[in-house]
Amino acid sequence: MGIGRKLLKSAMKGVYTRLMDKVGGKVVAGMADTSSDAPDAYYVPKRDKYREMVAEEQAARQSEG
Repeated sequence: MGIGRKLLKSAMKGVYTRLMDKVGGKVVAGMADTSSDAPDAYYVPKRDKYREMVAEEQAARQSEG
């Protein structure tokens, strides 16, 4: 009975670990701006936002002066 219990416990631990890897990866990816080449990137990265802001500022300066 002890061997079966250990096998079941290790199998459940493996299932739990895989589940948390998938779910946790999506949660962290949603909270943080990870690189655009990340394997689990299921969203549009915000990496180009700074470049867009700088371009808008430069366009505003050129239109003013």
